[in-house]
Amino acid sequence: MHELKKQNPYMRLIFLFSFFGLSIGDAFNVLFIKEMAESFASPENLELFISLPVTAMSGMMIAGVFSSHLILQKKGNIVVLMRAAILITAAGMLFRVFAFHYLLLLLGFMAVGFGYGCFYIGIRYYAYLFESEKERAEAIAFMSGGGFAGQCMGTVLGGIMAGQMPYRMVYILSVILLIIPFFLIRKVKIDVTMKLGSLSNSIKVLKNYKALLYLFLMVVPLFACTVFTSYTVPLSVDGFGYSATVVSALLLGSYLIAAYAGPLVTRLMVKTMSSLSATYIYCIGAALLITAFSLGNTFPLLVMVVLALGFMDAFGPNVMTTAYTDIENNNEYSDTDALIIYILFTRIGMTIAPSIILLFGSTLALSGMLIIGMAFFMIIGTVINITVHNKNERRQ
Repeated sequence: MHELKKQNPYMRLIFLFSFFGLSIGDAFNVLFIKEMAESFASPENLELFISLPVTAMSGMMIAGVFSSHLILQKKGNIVVLMRAAILITAAGMLFRVFAFHYLLLLLGFMAVGFGYGCFYIGIRYYAYLFESEKERAEAIAFMSGGGFAGQCMGTVLGGIMAGQMPYRMVYILSVILLIIPFFLIRKVKIDVTMKLGSLSNSIKVLKNYKALLYLFLMVVPLFACTVFTSYTVPLSVDGFGYSATVVSALLLGSYLIAAYAGPLVTRLMVKTMSSLSATYIYCIGAALLITAFSLGNTFPLLVMVVLALGFMDAFGPNVMTTAYTDIENNNEYSDTDALIIYILFTRIGMTIAPSIILLFGSTLALSGMLIIGMAFFMIIGTVINITVHNKNERRQ
C-alpha cells in the first residue's frame, strides 16, 4: 500500500483537472440550452426542450456508474476507467462546441453526463484500493478535495469567461483542460488489481425494504431538489437580467460555505442527534428554502436561498449517507455494495427533477415531493420500526 500512496498526488491532480474541465459550464449550461432551444422551439414547448438535455445528462450519469463497475470488473484497473472517462467527457464538450443542431447538443450533454458518473464513482473506487478503513477515508477525502477544488475553479472561470465570449469558446477551454489529466494518468502506475463483486451483491440492497423505502421516499426527492441550484438558479438569474458571472459567484459562495462549515456542523449534528434526525432537518430546511424562493421570487431572496442551501449541504449529504448505511441489513450486503445503489438513486432524483418542474410548472413541486416523501417515510417507519444503528454500536 505504500507504493499506492505515492500515486495519491497524481490522482488528486487528475481529479482536480477532470472536475475543472467538467464544471466549466455549470454557470451557463442551461442558458446555452435555452439559447439554442429559442431558435426553433415554440414558446409553449420551450421549457420541454430546455429540460431534455439536463434530464438526459443526469440519466447518463446512472449509465456511467453502471459502466464503471463493468469496466473495472473486466479490466481491474482504475487507470483504464479514468482514461475512458476523460476521453468521453472531452468528446461531449466538443459536441457542445460544434452543436449547431439541437440533437448534437443533446448528445454532448449525454456524453458529459456519462463521464461525470465515471468520475464520481471513480473517486470511491480508488479509495477501495486501500485495505484499511483509515487509508480509505484519507484517500476519499484527499481525492474529493481535489475534485471539489476543480469544481469551484471550473464554475468561477467558466462564469467569468461566459460574460466575455460565446459559450462555445468556453467549452473549448474545457477540452484543453481535459488534456492535462489525460497525460497525467499516463504517469500513474497502479499495480493493485481491483476486485469487485458482481452487481448482484448491490442488488441485495433492494431486498431490504427498509433501505428501499429510504431510497424512494427520502433520497430521490431530496436529490431532485438539488437540481434547483443547477437548473433553476441560472434561469432565474438570467431572468433577473444578470450574467453567468453572477451565477458562478452564487454557486462558488454556496460551495465554499458547504466546504468550510462542513466538518464543524457535521460534527455538531452527529454529537447532538441521530443521523436520521439530522436527515429530517436537512430535508425540511431544503424544502422550506426552495418554497421561500418559489413564493417570493426576487433576486435578493435568491441570493439568500442559494447561500443557505450551501449551509444545509455542509452537513446534509454526510448525515444522509450515514443514515442510509446504518439502516439494519442483517449483514446481507456491505456498505460498499450499498453505496453503489445509493449513488444510482441520487441520479434518479436528479433525472426526474426537470420533468417534475415542467409538469407542475413550479419548483414548489420539488418541495412538495420532498415533504410528502419524508412524511410517508416517518409514518411507515413508525409502523414497521425503521431504525438506524451506529456502526460503533453494531460492532459491540
